[in-house]
Amino acid sequence: MPNDKESGRIGRRAILPAAAAAMIVPRHVLGGPGYQAPSDTLAIAGIGVGGMGRRYLEGCQSERIVALCDVDHGFAAKVFRRYPQATAYRDYRQLFDREKNIDAVILATPDHTHALVQMAALRAKKHVYSAKPLTHTLYELRTVTTAAREAGVATQMSVQTCASDEALSTAEILRSGALGAITEVHVWCDHPLYPAGLQRPPERPVPEGMDWDLWIGPSPYRPFNPIYHPWTWRSWWDFGTGTVGDMACHAFHVFFDALELDAPAAVHGCRTKMHGGNFQMEPDGKETLPPLIDTPETESYSSVVTWDFDARGNRGPIRLHWYDGGMRPHRPIELDRKTPLPAAGLLFVGSKGKMLAGYSGGNVKLLPEKQWIDFVPPPKTLPRSIGHYREWIRACKGGPPANCNWAFGGRMVETALLGTLAARTARLLEWNSKDLRIANNAQANAYVNPPRRAGWAL
Repeated sequence: MPNDKESGRIGRRAILPAAAAAMIVPRHVLGGPGYQAPSDTLAIAGIGVGGMGRRYLEGCQSERIVALCDVDHGFAAKVFRRYPQATAYRDYRQLFDREKNIDAVILATPDHTHALVQMAALRAKKHVYSAKPLTHTLYELRTVTTAAREAGVATQMSVQTCASDEALSTAEILRSGALGAITEVHVWCDHPLYPAGLQRPPERPVPEGMDWDLWIGPSPYRPFNPIYHPWTWRSWWDFGTGTVGDMACHAFHVFFDALELDAPAAVHGCRTKMHGGNFQMEPDGKETLPPLIDTPETESYSSVVTWDFDARGNRGPIRLHWYDGGMRPHRPIELDRKTPLPAAGLLFVGSKGKMLAGYSGGNVKLLPEKQWIDFVPPPKTLPRSIGHYREWIRACKGGPPANCNWAFGGRMVETALLGTLAARTARLLEWNSKDLRIANNAQANAYVNPPRRAGWAL
């Protein structure tokens, strides 16, 4: 009996390789431009989605949003409606118990509950995108960054301008040595944008659909008032980290690596004190000020913080200054008198000149200007970003770490949280990063790892 070849027929075995080859085509041909196969799409859960979490989810809409969680279903209702395919939860613990097949978590709860959710995600080996400043306390920060490293998951912190071309171009100037040895950095911010200098308000009814006890989490219990939720919790020390904790990392990423900064040796803070009311009229007709009232439960309307970094490698010591609430550094004498200081910005002081820049990099002005007329910016040697959220998504799928991963972000946050404690105590604090301890102030040291409410152990 003749074989297939001899009879002029094509046998089945000869067809299979060609057919298989025809079936192996690029995915974009099968699904059109931009097509992403389901097997390449992350299953993401969002936790704390009523506020900033909504924007984070929008940045990751190339993936599947499969679960949403918020303690206030009324506040988060619009987000739940936008993702009707996602299962809704109120308690993040139930989400992790039931959603075993999620790949990643987007976290945007208030600062004081970050670490609880982060640790639940890390124990489950889930990738995590977290709102800054990562955690509420320094102890939590050390705990979650260590856990993330051991879990080997992809992380990102919500500093959207990190790795922007403007920030990296400013960093490249610092790295080039054009300014000489940098001895001082000044950072000023026009926040707070929310009420500060407050005293505790009276109790109000809890909104329908909200679990207030769950919102309080590990912090000391207090009755509900809308001054805390949904928008103005940041200025309360039990829940937020003040302006310096909230905003510092949006500027620090520009220079933190370029200047080889790590943990500071010391930090000093001072702040305003609020008056208790308007002028009072005395019986004799004279106006007097009421007694000064300090507000120990919240940040003040303005603060100034200074960190001292010891010499390291080939660079000398550096002082980093922070100003908020309308406070700014002294105007550089080299700056043209017609040019105002920006409302928020950066100033670098080097042995060969100064550099003024926007808060997150960009709008660079080298001083004195006549000295830099012929300055040519250094080559763009730092890798540019594919997009803040896309960096994290790529990292989740096995790509390189995102630019504001927690190994880098955690270093910035340690400095920022120390600034929070300095602003809160208005003291000089000596910091031992290795032992996670403030050596010279018992009150501030107690804030490094404050007691947690029963049932909310980390």
